Amino acid sequence: MPEKLTEPVLAPPVPEFLAHGGEMGALISAQDWSGTALGAPASWPRTLKSMLATLLSSPQPMIIGWGSDLLSFFNDSYRPMLGLRFDGLSGRPAAEQWTASWAELEPMAKKALGGEGSHYENMPFTLTRNGYTVPTWWTLSFMPFRDDDGAVVGVYCFPIETTQNVLIEQRREQEQKRQTFRVKLGDALRDAIEPKSLMLVAAEKLGVYLDAACVGYGEIDASGERVQIHHDWTADGSPGLVGAHPLDIYGPAVIAGLRAGRTVVVNDTASDPLTAWAACDVGCGSIAARAFVAAPLVKNGRLALIFFVLDPQPRIWTHDEKALVEEVAERTWTSLARLRAELDVHQMNRTLDQRTTELLRTETALRQSQKLEALGQLTGGVAHDFNNLLAVISSSVELLRSNRLPVDRHGYYLDLIYDTVGRAVKLTSQLLAFARQEPLSPEVFDVDLQVQVVVDLVRPLMGRQVNILYQSCGRNACVAEADINQFETALVNLAVNARDAMSANGQLIINVQQTGSLPAGPGHGPRAGDFIAISVSDTGCGIASEKLEVIFEPFYTTKAVGKGTGLGLSQVFGFAKQSGGAVHVRSELGRGSVFTLYLPRAESELPAKAWAQCPEQGADDGGLGVLVVEDNETLAQMTCEILDALGYRTVWAVNAASALALLAAGKNRFDLVFSDVVMPGMNGIEFGEQVRKHHPGLPVVLASGYNAVMAEQGPHGFELILKPYTTDTLVRVFRKAIAEQTSLPVLSGSEAAG
Repeated sequence: MPEKLTEPVLAPPVPEFLAHGGEMGALISAQDWSGTALGAPASWPRTLKSMLATLLSSPQPMIIGWGSDLLSFFNDSYRPMLGLRFDGLSGRPAAEQWTASWAELEPMAKKALGGEGSHYENMPFTLTRNGYTVPTWWTLSFMPFRDDDGAVVGVYCFPIETTQNVLIEQRREQEQKRQTFRVKLGDALRDAIEPKSLMLVAAEKLGVYLDAACVGYGEIDASGERVQIHHDWTADGSPGLVGAHPLDIYGPAVIAGLRAGRTVVVNDTASDPLTAWAACDVGCGSIAARAFVAAPLVKNGRLALIFFVLDPQPRIWTHDEKALVEEVAERTWTSLARLRAELDVHQMNRTLDQRTTELLRTETALRQSQKLEALGQLTGGVAHDFNNLLAVISSSVELLRSNRLPVDRHGYYLDLIYDTVGRAVKLTSQLLAFARQEPLSPEVFDVDLQVQVVVDLVRPLMGRQVNILYQSCGRNACVAEADINQFETALVNLAVNARDAMSANGQLIINVQQTGSLPAGPGHGPRAGDFIAISVSDTGCGIASEKLEVIFEPFYTTKAVGKGTGLGLSQVFGFAKQSGGAVHVRSELGRGSVFTLYLPRAESELPAKAWAQCPEQGADDGGLGVLVVEDNETLAQMTCEILDALGYRTVWAVNAASALALLAAGKNRFDLVFSDVVMPGMNGIEFGEQVRKHHPGLPVVLASGYNAVMAEQGPHGFELILKPYTTDTLVRVFRKAIAEQTSLPVLSGSEAAG
């Protein structure tokens, strides 16, 4: 009998509302619904069918919850979001489908079941993906779904995952926070003034930023076995780690990584493979840390320093935190090296400044000794001239006192004494100006005039057997800019050098002229420019060519012991260099030498002399009261007699204290104070300042033969008369001082004191 064929069992047809529902529509159609409260899909309520048709055909991820249990259905777009939580079944209660997140979702769903829609931005949910628990963020919209009668029978949920956007924004905020931290750290590192403060401020800022317990620096000792922590920062309540600790406290694996220059990160010392063997869960001895990051500094192949961040509890250090620790460590090392270099430079500068000051002091002393040597050379000639002047005065006075001189000759000898005293005053002032000690002070001057002054000064020194010939450039034609005092010293040194080379017998020629270049010399080649050349030629023994290179060295001399220090030509050389010029020498043995000093020609003209405008001579001074303050009784008596003869009313005080008492006793008694500068006790300048303070408006005139303070600092604003003075000088300066004082507003005592 033929075999009977059985009819194939046909699958039930897919309901129309699921026909276009994609994979989820097919799964819902194939699912066994017989044991559920819904029953077969064909018998589902029309409203549910309508909701599912809309859900399954939507390209946007959607979920619906049906009924009071919120039986869950979702479409193909949403299915990948479920991951491992999707078991292929639909229609399960939401509380079972969303077990981990239902506590957060239930209030939102219940609100929609109550008929009220809602929207939530970036809601955080922790989900399990690929076997890992990860944080996620979602934007959720809930809407109620109503049946034909308007009753709420279900809930629509439109989920949009915003995890990537949230993470991007978090990273942006974190990076902004890190940038702010970097800027503040950079400012703090730049402001640090010592290594300790620099390291502490870096530790503190990183510790606060990372919310760590302890941040610090450890220096590895020479043995490489111990770490010495000099400075650290700790949070409130956390113990510090300053002191020495064994380097192997965390085991050889940690040490090996640090010595290799790798940053070591441990999240939990009790479980991390690097540290678990050492039983660090009990605090690792002296360092109570369960989590740490250690960044090493390796120098010359040796572990030198460790920058560490500690936490007493287990902690998962992120990649960004590890990178930040490394960055801060690197910036700190760099800043520390920069700071130490700056401190070294500052110390070098201080040392250099100190040495420079010492050199300047030595140079000043050397310059003064050079000047004194030249002055010593002048002493004999000056003493000769001065004795001649004294002889004239002495002889004239002797003749005047005798009865042998006719009366008609008295006037002649009195004029002779007066003229001789003037010559003595000029000679004394030249010596004082030449000898005073002061720093270089360049000024514009007529070279011819200054050379003539020096020629007059050294002429007695040369001796009668030396013929001095001076060839000038012409008045105001050769104007230089240099220190006049040093110029005179240099010229005296050249003249003395020439005299010694001629053994005080020969011809000395001094020539001044303009030139457009400098010849080549030691340390420089020929140079164009405007210069004044002052040549000093002699007919002496000359200089051997092999010695021309050393004659300008300090203390080099060919003279016998005690005849010279060898500083004269070195002063000329130094002065020329400092003034922007040079000195050149031409010489042959047996045919004399020519020393030429070159100085820059001044670009500006000679300064005009400001002559004080004084009242006309002959003005009536009768009756003016003058307080004369002079400790030399003879000079004081003569001064008072001269002033009394001129009609002044004079009172003498032997010192400043007596003078101040007289001024206090009679405030309107005196019209002028005339005081010596050098006196026992309070000097004239100090006395004048007291008069200014307590008697404003009362003119003060000072007198001095020579005073070091006034030579350096000037007369402090007082009128000054140089001793010896004449009657004309006294009257002229007195009138000038009174005229200037009366032209100024007079302050009251309280205003002057203020």
